[in-house]
This record gives sequence, structure tokens and C-alpha cells, in this order.
Amino acid sequence: MPCVGGTRSCSVPPSTYKGDRMIRERLNVPVAVMAIVVVAAGLIVFNPPGWLPEGTALTTAIALITIGLYATGFIAEAMTSLVFFLAAMLFAIAPADVVFSGFSSSAFWIIFGGLIIGMSIRHTGLGQQIADRLIARLPGRYSALIAGTVTVGLLFAFLMPGAMGRMVLLVPIAVAVADRAGFGEAANGRIAVVLAAIFGTHVGSFAILPSNTPNVVWSGAMASVHGLEVGYMEYLAWHFPVLGILRSVLLVVVLVYAFPDRLGPRTETPAGAPPLDRDQRLTAFVLLGALAMWASDAVHGVGPAWVALAAALVYLLNAPRLVPARPFAALDMGPLLLLAGILGLGAVLAYTGIGEAAFKQLLPMLPFEPGEGARNYALVSLGGTALAVLTAMPGVPAIGVPLGDTLATATGWPVESVLTILAASYSTYLLPYQAPPILIGAQLGQIPYRALVRFTLGFALLSIILIFPLHYLWLRIIGVLAG
Repeated sequence: MPCVGGTRSCSVPPSTYKGDRMIRERLNVPVAVMAIVVVAAGLIVFNPPGWLPEGTALTTAIALITIGLYATGFIAEAMTSLVFFLAAMLFAIAPADVVFSGFSSSAFWIIFGGLIIGMSIRHTGLGQQIADRLIARLPGRYSALIAGTVTVGLLFAFLMPGAMGRMVLLVPIAVAVADRAGFGEAANGRIAVVLAAIFGTHVGSFAILPSNTPNVVWSGAMASVHGLEVGYMEYLAWHFPVLGILRSVLLVVVLVYAFPDRLGPRTETPAGAPPLDRDQRLTAFVLLGALAMWASDAVHGVGPAWVALAAALVYLLNAPRLVPARPFAALDMGPLLLLAGILGLGAVLAYTGIGEAAFKQLLPMLPFEPGEGARNYALVSLGGTALAVLTAMPGVPAIGVPLGDTLATATGWPVESVLTILAASYSTYLLPYQAPPILIGAQLGQIPYRALVRFTLGFALLSIILIFPLHYLWLRIIGVLAG
């Protein structure tokens, strides 16, 4: 039975309750969706469309089923990754170094390091100490708590270049804040606080050039393909007022209304919060050192992944003070397998050219017309959003930027102008699997998968309806897009 009165005291142990809840959610997932996906995959194998690259019908079928499993949560996300790895190798759809490329990616090691950092924050009680201080400074209103969490996440997007690193740093603190705010295990407030940290630091980061991978891919492709160098402040001016600020405001409003709740009785803390003990100070010192290294990577050149790994080693070498005595036994492998699977799937799709072939097939069918600014914006932005379903986020700029000349001819806009629109596309994901940082953050914060899917889809649709038109108008006002 659920917790009563917003407290953590339950007649059923929390772990048992969460397990039962997850089982009910898995059983409630519409089986019809996966049945349709399997039938469609079978049709592709036995009657492949003519536009598919030769010999990729089976690859497309495996990718479609994998995407269906990730999107519906029909089985656990980590299990879906294992299913994909097994099918990819049994049917030899791509070389092993492509299929398992996720394990060698820097993102994998950011998550590994981040999991250890989060483990130390929980083990030493540092997260609770930080939460106490944050709660003491926030107004006693639910909406203010959500707005404050989103704001902190957005500020961190300026400080830390990697979305994965921000997730593993902010989510454990958000969970501790939810505890201190009096939200029970299944409370709307707990879900909203954690989602505010996850989406708050991810959504706004698409308006800040070096803050996540798709932005960097877009910038690099613009320079290598078209010889166009885009500056930090220029990119910020194009996107931050709408995709950064206004969409963050929308995020707060949606969270407050989608997950209504009230602040419960906060956990009592001694007056004037106690000082950090020795282990908490050491944990905080290493964490601040990692944060400083992340924020200054352009100066020293050490990648965020290796900063995270170095911090993790410091914690591991100080077991059992900073982490449990058997840290690897306590390590949750689920987020690591999930990330490796999603990155591997993206690599296979890129290797076989399926996503690019689908987009090129669609492009001539779109009714572009020079002088029709609103229509052209809608077609580019929505086309990129649809492409992200097949390629995940970084695939949109990787495929879309090389098509800049074609899009420029079709719309009548300069290459730089038309490709600026892609930021709206790759910052809008319909389902969580398209954005690995979102999935990782949700797993770290133990967000129910169905709640995550519903919120992600709902927020994406609201962004398309409300934010896309405002983004188009802003680009018109500042002269990036002509009428």
C-alpha cells in the first residue's frame, strides 16, 4: 500500500512497494503497440521498401523492435539493450566495434564516474546536508521549489559542458531535496522535483553552445561541411531567449500542473544546520574539484569523462569511508547497459545509413516554398523532430547539416539561417530513449517509466505548439530568418 500523509513510513517496505509498482506498470503497457511493431518489422524483412540501403532490411527490423521496446518500456530498459546486443551479433548486422561502441564512448565513463560520485554523496550523507541548506533558503511553496530546482539546473548548464555529468551530479541532490521536503516514495512532488532537475538542466542546455553533444555536433558539422564558424554569444542570442528561458518557464508550469502536490512536513534538522563531518568535507572537496575541472575543460583539455573517472577513483580508494565497503556490489549496472545500448543502436543506424536514407526519401515530398517562412520553419523543425525518432538527438545535426544546401534551395533562406532551425528539432524529443541523459537521470532518480514517457511526450507536444512559433518569431525579429 502507498505511504500515508506524505511520509516515508509504510506498512510495506519501500523497495517492495516500488517493485510491485514497476511490475504493475510493465503489465499495463499496451501490448498492442509492440504487436504492431513486430508485424511492421516482419513486413520490412519480407518486403523491404525500395528506399532502404541494400541489405539493411533485417537491421531496420531489429532497430524498429529495439526502439519499440525502449519507447514502451515493455521490458526493463537494460534488458532491451542486452536483447539488441544479442540480436545484432547473432545476425551480424554491423561489426562488433560498432554494436558495442557505447562501451568505449566517453559518455559511458561519465556515467560510471557519476554513479560512484552519487554513491558517495548518499553514503556520506552529503546530499542530505546540501538539501537541508537548499530547503532552508527556498520559499515554503511547492511551485517555488519546482522553479528553484529548474533554475539551478539551467545555471549548471552554463557551468558544466556535459549533460551526463550534470545528471549524475544534480539528481542525487534532487532526491535528497525531495526527502527533506517531505515527499513520500510515490508522491507527485518527488517525481516533479527530480524531473525539474533532469529536464531543467537538459532542456535549456540546447540554447548554450558547448553544453551538450547535439550542439557540438551541429557546430562541428557547420564548420566542416559549410565552413561556417558560429560563436558562443551568437548561438546564445539565437536560441536562449526562447529555447532557454521561455521553455524553462513552460517546464515549471507543466510540472506544477502535471504533478500537483503540497510541501509535506519537512524532516526536522537542528537549528543552524550542523557542520560537515570529515568524510562529507572530503567528498565535497573532490566534488568541487571535479566541478571546477568540468567548467574549465576548454583551458586544460581534459575530457569530462576522465574528470568523472578520476573523482570516482578517489572515492573508491577511500572505501568504506566515502563509499560502501563493496562498492561494485552496490553499483547499479542498469544505467550503464541502457546507455551502451542506445549509443550502440545509434551507431548501427549511422553505420548502415538507414536514418539518412529515410530522411532523404522524405525530403522531396515536403511542400517547401520560398517566401513561405512559417511553413518552411514548420517543415524543417518538425522534419528534424521526426528524424530524431530514428537517429536520437545527435543524429539530427549529423544528417541535417550536410543537407543544408538542399534545404537552402528549397526554402530560399541562406544555409546558416535554415540550419539554425535544427536546434528546435534536436532539442525536442518525443520519447525518452531519444535523449540518453534523460533516461539516465530518470533511472538515477527512480522515476516510474510510464510517468516519464507521458511527461516527455506531453512536454514535447506543448513545445511544438507553443515554443516553435515563438522561436520562429524571435528568429524573424533578430533578422536570422526572412519572411
